Amino acid sequence: MEVWTLMQLLLLLAGAVQGQKDELTSEEERKALMLKHLQEVLELSETTEEETVQEVSLREIEEPGAKEVLDEDLEEEEEEPEEKLPGPTLLTPTTAFPTQDEEDGFTYVFSRLNSLDAAVHRLNVQFYHMDLRVSQFSKGLAELKGSVTEAQESLASLNEIATRNQKELGRIDGCLRGRRTQTKCFLVFKHFEVYDGAQKLCEARGGHLAMPADATEMAVLRRYLHDAFHPYNWPAWVGIHDRRAEGLWLFENGHRVSVFDWYRDHLVTQPNGGARENCVSLSSDDGKWWDNDCERRMYYICEYRL
Repeated sequence: MEVWTLMQLLLLLAGAVQGQKDELTSEEERKALMLKHLQEVLELSETTEEETVQEVSLREIEEPGAKEVLDEDLEEEEEEPEEKLPGPTLLTPTTAFPTQDEEDGFTYVFSRLNSLDAAVHRLNVQFYHMDLRVSQFSKGLAELKGSVTEAQESLASLNEIATRNQKELGRIDGCLRGRRTQTKCFLVFKHFEVYDGAQKLCEARGGHLAMPADATEMAVLRRYLHDAFHPYNWPAWVGIHDRRAEGLWLFENGHRVSVFDWYRDHLVTQPNGGARENCVSLSSDDGKWWDNDCERRMYYICEYRL
């Protein structure tokens, strides 16, 4: 009986010890859980004081005596912060999510960038087409320049041919309508011109102002002028002047005059104009030479080579 009683006591003692161990284990787990919650409360910046009080109150309701344990833990942490038990570390988010206004701003910027990109693309397309048109225009302009150059060359050739033909026709006309010598033809033009103008008109028709080189040619001219203007007396330019040097009489071709037929009588002796009168005209009634101002306008005589 005593043995049975002793066994029962041992069993009760073992049960009590086991219960005390279980109780101690539960108490340690409760403390660890409280420490974990305390760390979460201290490390989370977003948790407000009111939420913390409500959470502690709820824990008091669920676990009596938790407030005292929490206060004791807080006092221990304030006194010995370096002995804080390690617990789980909560990472606060470092990336801030954009607000609605920021999202709208980003959307606006992106839309503007897309619009600018589309505008740049359109400009590039327009520039490309413009380059093509400029290239085509440059090519057409080069071809046009080539055509204009060819046309100018053709026109110059035609003008040269026309000039030659005009001179040839003038020479033929002068010899057909004028007076001939053995080597020349003379033709009187009844148009008032200055000396230089008369020379240019004669050259355009393939000749020069008349240059009587000997007595035979002067006799032909004298008779021709008398017949052309009779019964009047009109002077006419011939190609003789002393504009290079006073008193040095030259033909229009630069040759020096060797035979003269100046007018002279008891009142007038030619030449008498000095530096003011440097060009020679022939009188139509007798064919005598007179010096005159080269800017005077009068009829003229052209000569043509046979």
